[in-house]
Amino acid sequence: MSEDKLEEIKTLLEDIKGLLLLANQDKLDEMKKRFLRADSIESEVYEPCDGTTMTQDIATKIQKSSEYTGAVISTLRRKGLVRTIERGGRKVYEQRF
Repeated sequence: MSEDKLEEIKTLLEDIKGLLLLANQDKLDEMKKRFLRADSIESEVYEPCDGTTMTQDIATKIQKSSEYTGAVISTLRRKGLVRTIERGGRKVYEQRF
């Protein structure tokens, strides 16, 4: 498959994702409230997961060890709130919603 075709498919999928997120925003907000208590460590770790941050970046921001932060990220991944992606040869974290 050509690079152009792959890029076209990626763009289409991103558009579909955007529409689904928009149509289900109230349900997603409810789910986040259920899984992310306000002022919890999970909320603190979730917020900087913007697709560019690595574990160490988040750990520094919340003033915790990388190991502790990694464990919290693992919990967020199991809950389906965060995903790990590779970008520029680095493992970074991104909010799913």
